Amino acid sequence: MMDAILSGNALLAELEPSTRARFLPHFQRAELRRGDVLHSDGQPTEWVYFPLTGLVAILTQTIAGESVQTGMVGCNGGVGVLEAFGSGRFRSRGEVQIPGTAVRLGVARYREMLHSSPGLERAVERHLEMLVTEARQLMACNALHPIEGRLSRSILDALDRSCLDKVLPLTQEALAQMLGAQRTTVSSCLARLQREGLIRSSRGAIEVLDVPRLERIACDCRESLAIAKADIWTPEEQQSASA
Repeated sequence: MMDAILSGNALLAELEPSTRARFLPHFQRAELRRGDVLHSDGQPTEWVYFPLTGLVAILTQTIAGESVQTGMVGCNGGVGVLEAFGSGRFRSRGEVQIPGTAVRLGVARYREMLHSSPGLERAVERHLEMLVTEARQLMACNALHPIEGRLSRSILDALDRSCLDKVLPLTQEALAQMLGAQRTTVSSCLARLQREGLIRSSRGAIEVLDVPRLERIACDCRESLAIAKADIWTPEEQQSASA
């Protein structure tokens, strides 16, 4: 049962069968409840989480306690895959934004597993490259693109990474934090999208009704990141053949 579950995460799906069998007994199931803090700024790394459903927001905080979302991780990656090395401490806060499930592994076992699996090592490298690419792209996005396009992109990104089907248990407050915008601004944009028949917004949830039209409204950062993802995740042998 657990063996099949691991394939629900993009990184763990790259484990070789022998490595998977070796480390399978060390994984633990974990429920991701909205608002749960998986790690805090400055906290030593104890667990690495691999979401299967749901979404974890990566929040960067100031000394004054203000925070802004600088990343999101779902079934596409892992929380703590980078911090398990180097100083061994988190420089951000990981907070569950959309509830779901995950598996977790103690940091020492994770390090051992990573060094034992060329497939996982390649997948983690690509995941980290994608996270850096996203951070750079979204800095430009926040400065250049209107809120409606950014909101549409964020809803679609959350839908992709949470591995949920059309209904996102996502609050307006969470969306505002995701976008670095006022809640009233987000509420107004959601109302417009709902009037146009693209979404249905209710208390604490957003249902996507028309993905193709929402894609057309989303800012072009979504397309830019899709191109980058395809390039980063293309197997090396295919890149060599097309060169």
